[in-house]
Amino acid sequence: MVVTTDIALGRIIAVAGNTATVRLSGILAEGAGATPSTHVVMNSAAVGAMVRIKVENLILFGSVGRIFPNGQFIDADISFIGEGLVSKTGDLVDFRRGVSRYPFPGDAVYGTSHDDWTQIFRPAGKSTISFGTIHPTADITASLNLDLLLGKHFAVLGSTGVGKSTSVAQLLHKILAAAPNGHVVLIDPHGEYASAFRENSIHLDVDTLKLPYWLMNFEEHAEAFLTGEGSSRERDRDILGKSLLTVRQKNYLNIEIDKVTADSPIPYFISDLVEELEKEAGKLEKAADASRYIRLKLKIEEVCQDPRYGFMFSNRLTGDSMDELLSTILRIPTQSKPLTILDVSGVPSEIVSVVVAMIARLIFDYSIWSRGERQTPILLVCEEAQRYLPREDSTMKPAAQRNFERIAKEGRKHGISLGLISQRPSDLSESVLSQCGTLFVLRLTTERDQDFIKSAVPDWAHGVVGSISSLRNRECIVFGEAVPIPVRVAIDFLEESRRPSSNDPLFTEAWSAPQNADGMVGRIIKRWRNQRHETN
Repeated sequence: MVVTTDIALGRIIAVAGNTATVRLSGILAEGAGATPSTHVVMNSAAVGAMVRIKVENLILFGSVGRIFPNGQFIDADISFIGEGLVSKTGDLVDFRRGVSRYPFPGDAVYGTSHDDWTQIFRPAGKSTISFGTIHPTADITASLNLDLLLGKHFAVLGSTGVGKSTSVAQLLHKILAAAPNGHVVLIDPHGEYASAFRENSIHLDVDTLKLPYWLMNFEEHAEAFLTGEGSSRERDRDILGKSLLTVRQKNYLNIEIDKVTADSPIPYFISDLVEELEKEAGKLEKAADASRYIRLKLKIEEVCQDPRYGFMFSNRLTGDSMDELLSTILRIPTQSKPLTILDVSGVPSEIVSVVVAMIARLIFDYSIWSRGERQTPILLVCEEAQRYLPREDSTMKPAAQRNFERIAKEGRKHGISLGLISQRPSDLSESVLSQCGTLFVLRLTTERDQDFIKSAVPDWAHGVVGSISSLRNRECIVFGEAVPIPVRVAIDFLEESRRPSSNDPLFTEAWSAPQNADGMVGRIIKRWRNQRHETN
């Protein structure tokens, strides 16, 4: 709460570590005997409000966390946030996080002023972008430090329908405006972002994406082709691994490579893999042993013959197109389109996790092996992140989960920034979310999600977290490295033409308007059968 008064809100009665207890002025537990300044204290010392304390030549700032009765008085707990120097004119200068000196019992506590907030949230350095306005002010800009935002990963979290997709689009628009030669890859599971970035992005879907099957490593091959579990799956893995190594070695003479493994990104013919399985099955005397090879062969043939998988398993994808693919996905060079939108909405659900795993791994491997070249930092943004980074810790993690976890833990060393978008933060991997230096938290309606956020932010920020359930659309609380202190932000308005196509249908409007249904069902069935969102 920003105030313009010098009325003391109360005085400190106890200090312990990074917290203090304040006895509020003019408010009695029985509700009687209040002074004329009572309403000022009640408004300025609400839970989540920021207060200031003068200590010698410093001003300490704290956040109100809990207000409680103590005998006939009302007390409040505050947690220290940071401090700033006091100029000769009494103004705040040079705000910084952390506290070097602590107050004593008896020191007065005041509300924060508009000038305080202006100094605390002033843009620092050249690498800042504006994202909105600081609540409850109308003129103090919420600035984000872009280098700290991208250098330490970030996450955008919020329940369905609170403006999460629009907020992500706004954030990406701001980033791309500040860095027009950036390299951003957005994994879009619903096909909703292409409409928001028509001019500065390329859109790759099942019709335009050519992702050769041979770029899968061994683990991704196993996830795509194996169906068994337990010990049976392990035996099938051994069969697949030996056969895959054989066919990769058969083709390596056409590639400059010293050592070939089952993971080597070497083109091979899928027919060679099928023939290798047939040959190995023919060497076995027992039909039961040979059945494993035949079952695996049939599964591979089934996948390759399914037209839905044509963007990966096609005879036209046997050439060495790795250079072209990486240049396209990573936007090297950008050609005035620094964003790649990978629309996986049309990818069959059985293999979408493998596709996402491949993209994440290719980006990570490229960054590792580009050492010594001119560094090309990459931002990888993943919508519906809980799909690929579930909280459950299983012994058999899917390839996508392993790849994203590796990026979260090691990506910063190699110039990869990770942006996670999720409507269910409590379902996200806790270890990965802890690697995110900045969190954008929109309204969360479930207690489980709110508690999860509380566990991910400092204790002194819990007062701010308490307002998460009451946030309005286009409002969020930003925690972490990109902002001086946790702050509630009213996100800037985004024009309709720059928003993703994620609006909920208006039932009453759609059901009350006359509908021209001539041929509609037939057109839908045609797209359905051809697995194409648009009919040519």
